[in-house]
Amino acid sequence: MKVFGVVTNSYRDIKLNTAKKVCEYLTDKGADCTIIDNVDDKTGEFKVLNKNELPTNLECAISIGGDGTLLHAAKDLLDMDIVFVGVNKGTLGFLAEISPENLYDALDRLLDDKFNVESRMMLKGEIIRDRECIYTSTVLNDIVVHRGADLAISEYDVYVNGQMLGSYHADGLIFATPTGSTAYNLSAGGPVARPDSHMIMLTPICPHTLANRSILLSSNDSIEVKIGQCRAYNDETRVVAFDGDGIFKVVSGDIIRISKAISTTEIVKLDEGSFLQVIKDKLN
Repeated sequence: MKVFGVVTNSYRDIKLNTAKKVCEYLTDKGADCTIIDNVDDKTGEFKVLNKNELPTNLECAISIGGDGTLLHAAKDLLDMDIVFVGVNKGTLGFLAEISPENLYDALDRLLDDKFNVESRMMLKGEIIRDRECIYTSTVLNDIVVHRGADLAISEYDVYVNGQMLGSYHADGLIFATPTGSTAYNLSAGGPVARPDSHMIMLTPICPHTLANRSILLSSNDSIEVKIGQCRAYNDETRVVAFDGDGIFKVVSGDIIRISKAISTTEIVKLDEGSFLQVIKDKLN
């Protein structure tokens, strides 16, 4: 590959030092490299990437930060035919697998096309209000329905392929892809799945029940979550979060429709170790 875009998180990549090192190394090797900071310097929040700032013949997006930086880049550059790879400046870094210590070796492998690519499943989420879709988003990790600022648990009716699965009384529900299985889903007690598998994981968050179990659904299933009545009249606080961002406020009667997205995210794999070994190394 010869055309790169470096998407960096200036909150973690102070003064864009790592991004500049990456671009300098790549350009010295004859590659084309562009840097974009995806953090708004006024709010400190992630901002939507401007694709016009990147070359039209872009081949690879290198994210610098944590997994969140790569997730946002994957969402914003969804319709570009490129691969993604992350340099980990965060904590665990399941997605951003390049460590700063192995940076230049990894860049050489990218330049020489010595890597594998994993096609990762994504989820499409839609919010339906009064039979009209008012918001839609595509995610790589998860879609989370949550009670928000309300301290009381909420009721969520879940339907799979038109058939009622159950009524959940809980703080919320997580719908995760295999890639997202090691994120919030794992923290909530959900299962870990191989990232190249195809399924949708439903994990309740602090359910008011003696049985706290996740459910593995087919990637071909169509899921609908109906938001139950609010306990306090005219005090709606419940939200839906799409990959931790794109947080949208929902009200009683809204329906969140979740299904496998047509789009996928192509992730560069440089580490030849097994997924189980990665899990062991990062979580132990």
